Amino acid sequence: MKDSIFEQLKFTRSYTLRLLSSVSTDVVEKVPAGFNNNILWNAGHILAAYEQLLYANTGDELNLSEDVISFFKGGTKPSDWNSEPPSFEEIIALLEKQIEQIISTYEGRLDEEMKKEIKLGGFEIKTVRDMISFNIFHEGLHSGLINGLKRTFGQ
Repeated sequence: MKDSIFEQLKFTRSYTLRLLSSVSTDVVEKVPAGFNNNILWNAGHILAAYEQLLYANTGDELNLSEDVISFFKGGTKPSDWNSEPPSFEEIIALLEKQIEQIISTYEGRLDEEMKKEIKLGGFEIKTVRDMISFNIFHEGLHSGLINGLKRTFGQ
């Protein structure tokens, strides 16, 4: 039986993918006034965060190239991009594959300690389970931002 954290992960990603499928592709790269990022960046950031926070901190091999991650890591924004980022369709395809990659990599390893101590605010991340839990929360935040961006475009 799969651990409930994986069920939460699937549920959250399913929500994110449904949300992204409801977005018109003509607005995914628009950055409205008052925002730093767009829908494409938020979707890519969800993808890259699991790589940067989970895979990199367990010592496991990344599934994304450093080039892809560089577009979407924390602190970046589309106005800083000097080359063409992955397409919206590519990001969605990678998001669809990522959950099974995470499950196959970390099933049976949820209590494994992270390679280094990580503190985010008052939350200490010690294990793989803790990091997946944080990433689920993080994905929810960015799905909310995607929803807000979508609404600014009347969708």
